[in-house]
Amino acid sequence: MSPAVPTTRVDVRMYCLGTGDCFVLKFFAQEELQFTMLIDCGSCMGTRADFLPYIENLVDYVEGKLDLLVITHEHQDHVNGFDKCLEEFEQLEIGEAWFAWTEDPDDPQGRAQDLLQKRQKMRLGLRNAITQLHTNRGAIHAEQTNLKANEQALLALDAFLDGMDTLGAVNLDEALPAAGGLAGMRKIKQLLKNKQVRTRYLLPGASLPMPQVPGVRFHVLGPPLDKAHIFADGKEGRDTHPRHTTPGEGILAMNSFLTIDGDISPGDLPFSDKYAVGAQGLVQSELDHSPAESAVYLSQARDLFDRYAAFDNKWRDIEQEWLYTAGSLAIRLDSHINNTSLALAIEIGTGGPVLLLPGDAEYANWESWHLIEKWNGTGPNPKHFVTDLLSRTVFYKVSHHLSFNGTPLDKGIQLLNNPDLAVMVPLDLRRISSRWRTTMPNYRLLRDLMERSQGKCIIMDEIEIIPRPSAQYDLTTLGEARYRVITKDGQTLAKQYTVFV
Repeated sequence: MSPAVPTTRVDVRMYCLGTGDCFVLKFFAQEELQFTMLIDCGSCMGTRADFLPYIENLVDYVEGKLDLLVITHEHQDHVNGFDKCLEEFEQLEIGEAWFAWTEDPDDPQGRAQDLLQKRQKMRLGLRNAITQLHTNRGAIHAEQTNLKANEQALLALDAFLDGMDTLGAVNLDEALPAAGGLAGMRKIKQLLKNKQVRTRYLLPGASLPMPQVPGVRFHVLGPPLDKAHIFADGKEGRDTHPRHTTPGEGILAMNSFLTIDGDISPGDLPFSDKYAVGAQGLVQSELDHSPAESAVYLSQARDLFDRYAAFDNKWRDIEQEWLYTAGSLAIRLDSHINNTSLALAIEIGTGGPVLLLPGDAEYANWESWHLIEKWNGTGPNPKHFVTDLLSRTVFYKVSHHLSFNGTPLDKGIQLLNNPDLAVMVPLDLRRISSRWRTTMPNYRLLRDLMERSQGKCIIMDEIEIIPRPSAQYDLTTLGEARYRVITKDGQTLAKQYTVFV
């Protein structure tokens, strides 16, 4: 077929391997396959055995070849499949790979390296904090558990640890964080290097053609270049979940956790060093007392210190209170990595339908799209080009698994007003970290998307979502040409939706 034949349809297949992203897009000119791409491969949980049926189907479905591999960001639910099933991905022929500029090891301005170094410090600090919190839990449990205070301390710590472990599961490997990032990200990068695959690190504002699909352009929306957007906490109010944290708090926590079990300097103490007592006496020798008063005070302080030190009460130390700011650090790390998501809008023909694929971009990432200067006034009327792209969106891969911090209102959903809109949601409440179940799905967002897509809202597994979208709109009425479910031995492997041009 002549390379000038335009794309007439795109099959979007969402692999249902648990809450996480794994999408294959196939572009066709009539019945002839033009182009195949894979976006991410991961899940919140699962062993190699859990992943294998889906990945074997994927390898067979793409017929051993990917024209393009896209990795949006470094969270387990987007990359751990490359670790669990590396052997299967090694079988694939891969034409090209795209990452966000934030992953560029040779970024000429050093911005990516700086972000990656900060990310690594945050991961190490978070790992140290979680480890120490579990140690403390053991110490509390080993004490007199009939004490009411200890029972309450355990209940509070268990609730806190549950949330911390959930955030750790997405942001950390089981082992200590390695310098190269998560195992899935390290292994896919090494695979690409071994195969000598052309790899690009994309900047926002780029519009990329691919020769296999004439007339199709891949517009890079994010991540932003501005650190203020990458490290933003999100917008207060209905657009996103409120973030009751501050940058300073997260930085203090990170620096403190990195020194766990190390030497403590006066600058690490959460109070004036004149009040600190150690084995050698007061840290600061000059006190506002007479020599005689100082001697009495020091003797009493040493006696209290020695009696306290005789017990295994380290978990009661005031220094341990820093550990409870680890929640702030974990949320900031999670949000920061989401905001480094490579966000793409695929435009099929000039002024034609758009497929929106934002990774897990949060509000600040979305907001930055509308600030790309080169696209000011380049849409009709004249709109900003991003506003125009969103208005023409006929397929939206829902960001961050139906949480409100993944789909903002004024910069996002309110602009998705195309009557042909369909959405796919990588969410399975049977396979998701427990704490995420309190925020995913956000039912207000789900209702909005149901209305805007006129019922064409495809969720990975909706069995625990009430009311179920399928009870309001039967997707099978679209016909197999538009929607189908891929199964094997009674197991749902994938759901597929077709966009016709």
